[in-house]
Amino acid sequence: TYTYPGSGPIFNPPVPFVHNLGGLYPNKMVVISGIPLPKASRFTINFENGPDIAFHLDVRIDYGDCKNVVVRNSKTAQGYQQEERDLAWFPFSPDAWFQMMIMVEMSAFKVAVNNQHLLEYRHRLQPLGRFDTLGITGDLRLTEFRFQG
Repeated sequence: TYTYPGSGPIFNPPVPFVHNLGGLYPNKMVVISGIPLPKASRFTINFENGPDIAFHLDVRIDYGDCKNVVVRNSKTAQGYQQEERDLAWFPFSPDAWFQMMIMVEMSAFKVAVNNQHLLEYRHRLQPLGRFDTLGITGDLRLTEFRFQG
């Protein structure tokens, strides 16, 4: 298999942001740094291929009746699956810088924010390698993006 060495940092890319990752594989890591906008409602990070989303991470700071929630899900042509919402803590605030690391492991995505483990999301859609696109949308100023592995 061809391995992608990664991408050097991309600083201050515009949102919405779309980037080809060359597929998801164990030991690939994506690092996203940013600042939610002052009146941020939500921002979303998707690992996708066409209409399918292997990992949908929706950070809801103040969205409708959702405040300080991180929704995780997957999506196929049949629609979204069962949401996961439980978290021990919520690390995002408007106007406050964060760094998120998303590590692809054999059985799950592991997410850390500001060097603290936040959540684990078990893979639901396979093969992971077909998910080659990262999309970031919402009320966020991206300050840096990079990936390795």
